[in-house]
Amino acid sequence: MRDMIIDSHIHLDADQYADVGGLIKRAREAGVNAVVAPGISPSSNRRVMELAAKHPDFVHAAIGFHPERFELTDDDVTATLSMIGTHRDHICAIGEVGLPYYGDRGCREDVIARGRKILERFAHLASELDLTLILHCPHQTAAEALKIIQAAKVRRAVFHWHKSDEGTTRAILEGGYFVSLTPEVVYRDRDEALARMVPLDQMMVETDGPWPYGGPFEGKPTEPNFIADVISAIARIRGSAIDAIAEAVATNAKTLFGIAV
Repeated sequence: MRDMIIDSHIHLDADQYADVGGLIKRAREAGVNAVVAPGISPSSNRRVMELAAKHPDFVHAAIGFHPERFELTDDDVTATLSMIGTHRDHICAIGEVGLPYYGDRGCREDVIARGRKILERFAHLASELDLTLILHCPHQTAAEALKIIQAAKVRRAVFHWHKSDEGTTRAILEGGYFVSLTPEVVYRDRDEALARMVPLDQMMVETDGPWPYGGPFEGKPTEPNFIADVISAIARIRGSAIDAIAEAVATNAKTLFGIAV
């Protein structure tokens, strides 16, 4: 695989990645050239910014506010918005942000209503600063997130680890936004169908590490080297050359996040 390989979503600030230097070395040996590291809270954002400063030719930081970090306050939202404005020229995206879905609290109407208002604020800032949005909006929340970002006139967004229905997926694609596939495409029918549906010029690949996977990845720590398997699986599913898939998804990531070769 000769083309640039980019893991477009990995939480490098997670406790599981205590040895980031070692991870980067292994990733480079596997042909990975860059990663996008989204933040999920004020402390997480500071950490990914530090990692990007330490490894500027590999780590590209995004500043975000995870919608299922229910312990975070409105002051944390304000602090995150302020940090985005301050570091506008040193981040590649806003994210991850989105709408709550998982967990008992994610189903509560008051939490959902608050999540909508928070996402609206980040979407308007992304539009104002012309930054890409990295969205966490699983299943039926994707349709609502799409309405919010379109109302805010967000130009670029990626629906990370996308899991919505076919109609919503088509609406996302018609809106000109991107959809991201994870290592589940190697072994899960739902993700194989998505790999067939999404046009190559709107497709992203990611690990969402340190999230663990099944299939051939069972028991293995999630690292950027999984991306080569994701690309190979997409090539098999689509009946395409591996290098063609690698080139397409790398080009998309470089364009979406402003990553230089």
